[in-house]
Amino acid sequence: MLGGRWGRQLDNVVMRVIDMMLALPTLLLAVTVAALVGPSLLTVMLAVGVAQVPIFARLLRGAMISQGGRDYVLAARALGVGERRIALTHILPNSMGPVIVQSTLTLATAIIDAAALSYLGLGNPDPSFPEWGTMLADAQRFLSSAPSLAVYPALGIIVTALGFTLLGEAMREALDPKLRK
Repeated sequence: MLGGRWGRQLDNVVMRVIDMMLALPTLLLAVTVAALVGPSLLTVMLAVGVAQVPIFARLLRGAMISQGGRDYVLAARALGVGERRIALTHILPNSMGPVIVQSTLTLATAIIDAAALSYLGLGNPDPSFPEWGTMLADAQRFLSSAPSLAVYPALGIIVTALGFTLLGEAMREALDPKLRK
């Protein structure tokens, strides 16, 4: 939000950091963060969140820049409303539509990344908290004798990720005025 609204130099610095983060695959970035912090549920959430930040930063920046030239912003400036208030009460709420849609689409990727981190042993070390990735890792030993131990967690991951993807697509179609008839 800061980079998209105030100052060209700040925008350039923020976007170059975001570009560097986008250059890394999200799972590699998540594994790096999880390995640095140590295995825990909080680590998985932090690692997946940090890996997804660049997508949202770039999307929010673009939406705020496109909203900045709209008539309601010009009207607010003409009335003497300050830049900070315009950005927070006018531009930001109108820029959140694409971000909300992207968040539902990104949830599918986040679920897969969290399962991958757990599979690699970077998830919650407490076995009393069930995680699909840990279930898949534990089921590898019994794959030939009891394949259902791996099938059910894998189906859970697939169905949940597909559900969030379909929800995101439905939200995109509902919120996109170009697709309305």
